[in-house]
This record gives sequence, structure tokens and C-alpha cells, in this order.
Amino acid sequence: MRYFFKGTVKFIVSNIAVVFTIMLLPVFLITDTVPVFDELMSFLFDNHNT
Repeated sequence: MRYFFKGTVKFIVSNIAVVFTIMLLPVFLITDTVPVFDELMSFLFDNHNT
């Protein structure tokens, strides 16, 4: 049940991340360091099974 919940949360967050990335495209033209984006990607692609 815990894996189902974590998978559902990551699915929702990944869809939000796509929209967030599209909104940040002008920012990425100026700089490549956006701490909030880095934290979000770290959450999505971190493979720790805790």
C-alpha cells in the first residue's frame, strides 16, 4: 500500500513538474540554477526506498 501511495504522489508531482518547467523556460534562458527546480527533480528521481 505504501508503494502505491508513493507512486501516486510521484505521478502527480511529475505532472506538476512538467507544467512548472514550461513556466520556467524564460528563467532557464538566463540561468541554469533554480534551487526549487533542483529540489523537485531530486525528489522525483531519488531512488531511495524509504
